[in-house]
Amino acid sequence: MKIDQCLGYLKHPDSDKPAEFVLKDNTILDPQSGRQYPIIHGMIDFTGINIPQEDHKQGRRGLMFTANTLFSRYLDTRILTSVFAGGGIGFAKAKKKMKIWLARSATEKLLFLEPEDQSLLSHIGKENCLTIEDLTSKNVLPAKEFYPDINALMGKIPIRSNAFQTVLSYFVVEHVKDPRDHIKELARILKPGGYLILGGPGDVYPSHRVPYNYFNIIRFGYYEMFRENNLELLEEYYPAKSWVSILYLAYTTVVRNSFFNKNQFTKSLQLLIFLISMAICPILNGIALLLDQITPFDKRIYSLYLALVRKKPN
Repeated sequence: MKIDQCLGYLKHPDSDKPAEFVLKDNTILDPQSGRQYPIIHGMIDFTGINIPQEDHKQGRRGLMFTANTLFSRYLDTRILTSVFAGGGIGFAKAKKKMKIWLARSATEKLLFLEPEDQSLLSHIGKENCLTIEDLTSKNVLPAKEFYPDINALMGKIPIRSNAFQTVLSYFVVEHVKDPRDHIKELARILKPGGYLILGGPGDVYPSHRVPYNYFNIIRFGYYEMFRENNLELLEEYYPAKSWVSILYLAYTTVVRNSFFNKNQFTKSLQLLIFLISMAICPILNGIALLLDQITPFDKRIYSLYLALVRKKPN
């Protein structure tokens, strides 16, 4: 959604009072309060936090680190969420399930938080959704062409109450210092009867975006936050059950270990291990799926959690 098309959904970030934003030069202006918010690479920045690019450079010495930066930006997500990564089949199943839920619930413009998965964003269509990202929860500045419409704090989202029929929050809640604030904001933004599609880590998901990974919430924590905010759980889904989750932990330890970031030699070693893993991971994913089919699942070991939730009508 273009910036001028999303102005009607916005509010002052510090209150729920309507704000008639107008575009002026390279900023949007709230004439009532006089506050201005810069537009950076086509993104409205509501955080008030200036994050210089040089503080977030991934590049390090040598060709291998340069190649790693390009890989992380353009290929990493695609491989990590496929059968070519250990446990990646869980992410593939999660995307498939979310697409089913989206087809059922997304009948109007959709609010998409943290649009890292470009394939999911492409499935929805940029023209059909308003995207929001919180750069303060990242240790990597995204490429310019991936900037969403709005940069805002996930515990204080500048969207008017009862504005959206469907909200998609995918792997956001663990990066918010108070996850209760995040779920409360999502409930406020939803129209009565509207749907929240929530995806996040389970109880054995590895830390990521360190040090901006604060919580791994298990299902009882999700249940409690739904109850607190008048949200009704319609369906939950575990795309990565016990054995797929164990495989993902092993893959993270062996292939994606931060130990390899020491120098050029260790980075080259990681590349070799990565290429070997791509060859054997489809087989390992098949074995893990089979073991999950024949082993009882007691919901105590899972790395991914999805929920379809509805805001109860008034």
